[in-house]
Amino acid sequence: MKVGRYVYPIAVLLTIAIGFGIWQPKQVKADSNDNPSFTVDPSWPKPLPAPVGSDGLAHRWVTGEIAGTCVDSNDHVFTVNRGWEVGVTLNGVLQGAESGAIDGQDATASAIPSPPVVAYDAQGNVVASFGNPALTQTGPTYGGSVVMPHGSHGCYVDYQDNVWLGGNGDGIVQKYSQNGTLLLQIGTKGVCDGPTNNSTVGGATVYSTCGEANDFNSSTTLLNEPADIAVDPEPDPVTGKKGDIYIADGYGNHRIVVFDSTGTFVRQFGTKCTSTPCPDGTFGATGGGHPHCVVLGNDNLVYTCDRPDSRIEVWDKKGNFLKSIVIEPAASASPANQAAILKAGTRACDMTFWPNIDHLASKSPTSQKYIVDVDLGNDNTWLLRKDTGAMIGAFGRCGLSPCPGHNAGQFAFAHTTSTDSHGNVYIAETITGRRIQKFVPKGD
Repeated sequence: MKVGRYVYPIAVLLTIAIGFGIWQPKQVKADSNDNPSFTVDPSWPKPLPAPVGSDGLAHRWVTGEIAGTCVDSNDHVFTVNRGWEVGVTLNGVLQGAESGAIDGQDATASAIPSPPVVAYDAQGNVVASFGNPALTQTGPTYGGSVVMPHGSHGCYVDYQDNVWLGGNGDGIVQKYSQNGTLLLQIGTKGVCDGPTNNSTVGGATVYSTCGEANDFNSSTTLLNEPADIAVDPEPDPVTGKKGDIYIADGYGNHRIVVFDSTGTFVRQFGTKCTSTPCPDGTFGATGGGHPHCVVLGNDNLVYTCDRPDSRIEVWDKKGNFLKSIVIEPAASASPANQAAILKAGTRACDMTFWPNIDHLASKSPTSQKYIVDVDLGNDNTWLLRKDTGAMIGAFGRCGLSPCPGHNAGQFAFAHTTSTDSHGNVYIAETITGRRIQKFVPKGD
């Protein structure tokens, strides 16, 4: 495990003095059934910076696919994106490029990829950034990142305001300070918990132990394309220590794996599904995102997204399976919209709780009454009752129906979500969306 400090000259680090705010309850407009409703804020975020280079040109930042979003104790919204993973051309062959990197179709000649990590304040201004896309590998993995995870995926801010990142094309999870200092790494760069020759990038066999084919699902030191991270501020139910790291090891492997605060293995739970329908306590065999998210509730339970099976599985922290929440259409949706929703798979892509009055949800109402569920297949995000799992609302402007599109309040590959202390909900998009949208509770 390598721990060190990295200075990123290409990533402009923006710093703004931050005042401490006090959360004030917000009156939220309810629907006829007393459920909250939200509206998109089309002015958020503000335009990205355009630093002037040595060539005298303004070089506007452009983000690629937004691969993760998370919120810190100051309500700053951190995003990790793939725009910088453009790779390097060697002997006329592009190598190390990642899906979601910027290209000539979505950027002008003067534009540049934004830094990998970009943070916004409540008004949508960029307040911080870090990551160095200029550090690329040589040899068989030519063009890939030297330091940061390949195929950026997942973002979490812990109770000490550290930022955690993963990568679904790699085998590492990393912990950073907010100024970009690498503090801890779990796993080995470019080496996964699986056999060789599973994957190729740029025509060369690289990251060859990574991928869902024949995953081992068993290492106590290696990961296999991790999708998401959560850190527990409470004592572990077995060891009694704070700061356990829960990882959705779920694009290659099929498990939740838990490490202590030093990166030492503690336990794992969940297995690959081998029958149809998938039994409780298993994750879909193929298609990635098995599991795709891991979220800790203030009820001391662990919520995981079994994306291939369109369900949220709930466990205790020791890894005992408790129940499944299958994402099904709202009873109030029209029969045609119910059928359309059920036609799509991957209906449980990411989730968070609402309301959360602090970014850890530790001070939130005990019930955490609602689940915000990102439905990748239907390009919408649903509001569910936590107690019953019933769908009772939607964030998309289309209402209780699929809502694909590129206008404000529509989605193109909605992927991850987070909430802040004022009840705002942030939903990030990958593939063709490549943006993050803010949804504000409707006040009286």
